[in-house]
Amino acid sequence: MKIIFKPRLVLLLAGIVLCSFNSCKKQTAAISADTQAAQDNSYAEGTFTDAYNAVDVAARNGGSSLYKTGAQQPDMMSGASVSITYDSISLTRKIIIDFGTGTLCKDNRIRSGRIIATWNGRYRDSGTVITITFNNYTVNGDKVTGTKTITNLGHNTKGNIHFSIVVTGAGITTSTGTISWQSTRDREWIAGENTTAWADDIYSITGSASGTNRKGQTFNITIVKPLVVALDCHWIEQGSFEITTSAGNSTGTVDYGPGTCDNQASFSLNGKTYDFTLR
Repeated sequence: MKIIFKPRLVLLLAGIVLCSFNSCKKQTAAISADTQAAQDNSYAEGTFTDAYNAVDVAARNGGSSLYKTGAQQPDMMSGASVSITYDSISLTRKIIIDFGTGTLCKDNRIRSGRIIATWNGRYRDSGTVITITFNNYTVNGDKVTGTKTITNLGHNTKGNIHFSIVVTGAGITTSTGTISWQSTRDREWIAGENTTAWADDIYSITGSASGTNRKGQTFNITIVKPLVVALDCHWIEQGSFEITTSAGNSTGTVDYGPGTCDNQASFSLNGKTYDFTLR
């Protein structure tokens, strides 16, 4: 049978977030291209990470325990018009997270449309493949398309569960242009696996991405130091990645710092470092 829930709050905005390089306005065209690419890569990464986290919380807590109270409330899917349909009976399991025609969520983003996830077998079993797609899904009016595929690879040599995460055909249509994006990641669950709460979950992410920013410039991203993402923090806490664009002759580096939960990061290029604020 199918169980339908209507939560007030379901998910904390987690993972990688949109960058704002306000201090970079007077830099060269190459730096401008790199910062635009970093912004758009982070926006795409954050949007698809949100979708995965929403499905993950819904799937592993599919029942009345899905909806926490007080300090345990997640943020992403607040609003009376959000509904979750969870089919745990059919051979192909399915979760539909429906934001209706527009819901203002607690993270101050307006979402509409649906996030859809399907998989066979047990959600947390090694070898399980989860496919996430979208149906007229928008975030603040920006339409999101593409497919995210998560494969449970079991425990690695350090004893941590890790996942192959591949995004293909991703597109985010904004009022200032379209972001095209694809990525290949390894997401290692380094803390919180043995509890049912989501707030103590911490992940380490490695891999690469590429795409075209909203100005039509291509870019490539390579994670140099693993990105550390804690679900109880709105920001990336640690790690760095290198970025190159079709408009630049050098490789820049974005660094999120030593492990503090704050909205500060830095961008380095050609021996100069610029601080910027995440949003």
